[in-house]
Amino acid sequence: ISAFLEEKQGLSVNSKQSYKYDLEQFLDMVGERISETSLKIYQAQLANLKISVQKRKISACNQFLYFLYQKGEVDSFYRLELAKQAEKKTEKPEILYLDSFWQESDHPEGRLLALLILEMGLLPSEILAIKVADINLDFQVLRISKASQQRIVTIPTALLSELEPLMGQTYLFERGEKPYSRQWAFRQLESFVKEKGFPSLSAQVLREQFILRQIEN
Repeated sequence: ISAFLEEKQGLSVNSKQSYKYDLEQFLDMVGERISETSLKIYQAQLANLKISVQKRKISACNQFLYFLYQKGEVDSFYRLELAKQAEKKTEKPEILYLDSFWQESDHPEGRLLALLILEMGLLPSEILAIKVADINLDFQVLRISKASQQRIVTIPTALLSELEPLMGQTYLFERGEKPYSRQWAFRQLESFVKEKGFPSLSAQVLREQFILRQIEN
């Protein structure tokens, strides 16, 4: 985002702050990997906003998407449309029934990873960076730190019993008091979703399921 804003010459401080806010909100929603599905979900979330606000956010995001395409950060040139127009043209992604994720598994680490993504909307990179000191079970909150920013996320009641046995560790997922790699997380998650009969589910799709559930509620 900073590199994008640096190329925007002549913008006022307020305009830059507006761009920054809209783009940070956009990236929080679509996650680390931009896809057609995540963009559709983002568009759907804009539907209840004023048309003028929708246009502002979509304009900022489209400029940013073009910037990413020019820099080779994304393979395709994606473009957002006004949400109300987009809803007529695209089918809304379906909410999957994933109750089996709460049942016992031969892959407990993969199961917990999946539940943290599905129930809290966390990114795998955020999950792997979680220290037990960042978790407060009494107040049901988790502190997520990224760069110089922090945010507080509510822990669903159903997850408290899943986290409690791990509170004596340094990291939520660790080996020798050091966090696991993303490759490890990918393998654990892949093994778990295959076991549950959803071999095509990725972390990105699970996060999209979380977003869909938020929209429904």
